[in-house]
Amino acid sequence: MTTPIRVRFAPSPTGFLHIGGVRTALFNWLFARHYGGSFILRIEDTDEKRYVADAVTDLLASLRWIGIDWDEGPEKGGPHAPYVQSERHALGIYRQYVDQLLAHGHAYKSFVSNEELERMRAEAMARGLKSFRFRGPERDWTPEQVAAAEAQGLPYTVRLKVPLEGVTSFQDLVRGGEQINVNNADLYDIVLLKSSGMPVYHLAHLIDDHLMQISHVIRGEEWVPSTPYHVLLYAALGWTAPIFAHVPNILRQDGRGKLSKRKDDVATNRFWERGYLPEAMFNYLALQGWSYDDHTEIMTRTEIIERFSIERVQPSPARWNPEKLQDMNGIYIRKLTVTEVTERILPFLQQAELVSTPVTPTERAYVEQLVPLIHERLEELGEAPDLLDFFFRDVSFPDPTLLIPKKMDTPTTAAALRAAIERLTPLTDWSEATLEQTLRALIAESGLKPGQLFSAIRVAITGRTVAPPLFATLAALGQQRSLERMRAAVATLE
Repeated sequence: MTTPIRVRFAPSPTGFLHIGGVRTALFNWLFARHYGGSFILRIEDTDEKRYVADAVTDLLASLRWIGIDWDEGPEKGGPHAPYVQSERHALGIYRQYVDQLLAHGHAYKSFVSNEELERMRAEAMARGLKSFRFRGPERDWTPEQVAAAEAQGLPYTVRLKVPLEGVTSFQDLVRGGEQINVNNADLYDIVLLKSSGMPVYHLAHLIDDHLMQISHVIRGEEWVPSTPYHVLLYAALGWTAPIFAHVPNILRQDGRGKLSKRKDDVATNRFWERGYLPEAMFNYLALQGWSYDDHTEIMTRTEIIERFSIERVQPSPARWNPEKLQDMNGIYIRKLTVTEVTERILPFLQQAELVSTPVTPTERAYVEQLVPLIHERLEELGEAPDLLDFFFRDVSFPDPTLLIPKKMDTPTTAAALRAAIERLTPLTDWSEATLEQTLRALIAESGLKPGQLFSAIRVAITGRTVAPPLFATLAALGQQRSLERMRAAVATLE
């Protein structure tokens, strides 16, 4: 690492930021932070047809949520501003390099229309060619022929004039510096400039990487087939190529194909909407293709930065595991204090209209009292409203049979609840300890089994068969509401 480390994440705003894109950004960010380098964020919006409004806002929010900051880029600026390609195109940054490539014979103007291109592709397929490698007839045109076509006002694209023979090679850090060789005969003349005058990804990103002095290009392995074109372009422009590192794809849970925006629920904003902690997601994503050793999984942000190395990024695909991510999120939630959990679940309770917005001091104190009842069970913060709903809203019994425990019937259940009401009504101490002592004494005298009485009371006060610990729930609900609900349950049974 003899040169200043400068890496970049350059997403296209064609939709909500995919969690796999965040993983690639994270690897770049970790590489920069580990070596004391710079992380640059650049928006590559040259694909006008696929541009999605508000996508940039979403991707900036997604990166900030997980804790990825940038040293240069949108909203921050820097010595190479602007960091949005459409703005750079408007300034004419790319055109001079297109002209340079044309002047030196490394590119040519192609007047082949889309219709003609499709016809040529169909004819090639009909001849039995498995892959159509376009080589424009204009490769060998004279300047006079080009001028004549332009004089007719024919639209054109600019294409890279790929050598017909020889080999293009590059090395990949993720593959241990292994040299990858590609026969030029297997390549085709890619478009560099669209007929609209907008540069395509292959050209624009490369010019920007050079001008922004990017030292390492760390990107997804889907770009490996495109890298020979980029190597040829660097050579044609007389520039030194950066060091390449292609990180593995993230496969779907079943291993059948990559995670997909269209098929999988992997938009980054969905994870904060469901209540994933950014520190848990940071940890989990770092392990999607990288590992510190063969057993360490839970690591702090600082530990991951200190331990990260590109040498330990695996070339084989990672596999998305929602259950493992959820388990890790639960571990991180349990590391939080009760006060921290309270602060983090309040927005979810507000969204469910269980507490007011802004929350009152009384409501905040009550939520903090309830958190210990669900702390160990929370795996996503978004589960809190459902787990706590009955503390804030009245319960009902659309199916009265839920009130009846196993091996009991309607009369015996109603009698057991009446007996519990009778014992609990005169209590002046409504603490967990007193409640447990009182109800266990009732069990000893009545001959009921604990599971039977406790089950009937649990459903009566919560409206559900699974709820937080009974005595803590009774204490949190308070004497008046607990007894009112138990009486309502008896009335339902009768």
